[in-house]
This record gives sequence, structure tokens and C-alpha cells, in this order.
Amino acid sequence: MKILKRFGSNAGLWTKDPIVNSEKVYVFDGSGNDTVFVFSRMKEFTLSSLTRKVPRIKLPYPWIGTGHIVYGGNLYYIRQDEEFQVIKFNLTTKTVVDSAVLPIEDQVPVYGLSKFNYIDIAADEEGLWVIYATRENEKHICLAKLDPSNLGIEQMWDTPCPIENAESAFVVCGTLYVVYNTKLPSRSRIQCIFDVSGTITSEHVPIVYFPKRYGSHSSMKYNPREKQIYAWDDGYQILYKLTMKPKDELY
Repeated sequence: MKILKRFGSNAGLWTKDPIVNSEKVYVFDGSGNDTVFVFSRMKEFTLSSLTRKVPRIKLPYPWIGTGHIVYGGNLYYIRQDEEFQVIKFNLTTKTVVDSAVLPIEDQVPVYGLSKFNYIDIAADEEGLWVIYATRENEKHICLAKLDPSNLGIEQMWDTPCPIENAESAFVVCGTLYVVYNTKLPSRSRIQCIFDVSGTITSEHVPIVYFPKRYGSHSSMKYNPREKQIYAWDDGYQILYKLTMKPKDELY
């Protein structure tokens, strides 16, 4: 774990593009806005103190929640209109290149402890994923594979992971890891996993605790190129470096 700094609101998101060879850091301050801060590299973000001097992108539609992702030169973000939309915004041309209403009805907050998140887009070694929840299956989290080229849903799964007391989640190698806490924040822990290939289950992985910090995670963005998680914890920006091993070594 490495604590970078404290920046902005209690809730937020910071991330890098895992596909494009760029050191830019993108920061979403809060759980709803229309502006994204762009730092040229990690050092600039770490040393910055005044946001008024930081380059920013003003988006054509406001974003909601902390479930956005930068991937392959595009920003995929959540807009709430009459329905929730995924907006694909090209970071070079600064234009909307696609948008879609996902085939998901009666959405409810996906994390019991982060009520502002209805859709959480995640990236891993296999592409993009959508973490969500519906009124029909309101006790458990759902997962879908997202096609980044046309925003189509390739496949959907119901997981056994409860919404209650979940604060965030991320996907690594096709496996969803859900992070839980308590209403009075204590130590966050991975307490439920769901592998779309069925190779591993929660029984294979013991409960993993994160070091005690400040509050609870409002976002956790895994970067498959760097093998680390960009987390936002009560206004603090934290990096978690992960140690990996092949799934078949679990047996």
C-alpha cells in the first residue's frame, strides 16, 4: 500500500489508461460533476496543491458515481438522464463517439455502502466489465462483459456476492472481487469472489483484509498493465500493489 496524497472530496476516482502508453492521471472529484482533472504524470499529481492550475476536461454531459474508466484513449463514463447511459468520450478529439443504454431494467445501487454507484465499469486483462444490480435480483451483485467498440453486452452473470455492506469491487483475469466494510468504517476486506470461468470460488481464496486506513473506498480501479489498484479512500488516493499467481496454482 502507498498513500499518495489527499485531494478533493470524500468520494472520487483516479485512474490511468491501461492500454495507451501514457503517464496521464485522470481524477474525478466527488460523486457527480462534469469536469475531469488531467495530470501529465504521477509526480505532478502528487505535488499539486491548487486545482485551478490543473488542465481539465469539461464533459458534454455530467457524470454520476465513481464507476468510470479510461481505456484505449477513450473515457467510458456514466450519465444519469431518464435512464443510466454509458458515454464513450474520445480524449483526443474531445467528442462523444458512442453512447448506450444498457439492457438492464430497474437498477438499484450496486454497493450497499456506496449508494451513488449504480454502474461500475472495470478493466482487466480480458477487457471491460460492468458491475451492476437490479431490483429483480436486489440482494446480489451482477456482472456483464462489455464490448468497448460498440458498448454492447456480450454476456451477463448473476453472482453470489451480496450487495449489503459492499463498498467497491474490481475484476482481475475474469474474476470479480467484491470489497466489504461496515457502516462504521473498519478494515475493508475481500469477502466474495466470482470467477466467470468457474475455475476458482470463494472457498479457494481466504478473506483478504486491506490495511486499516481512514474510512471506506468509494472507488477501486485495477490497472492490468501495472498490476495495481488505484483506490480513493475518504479523500485519500492510495495505490495497492498486487502479487499474482496463476489460477491453476490454487489447487
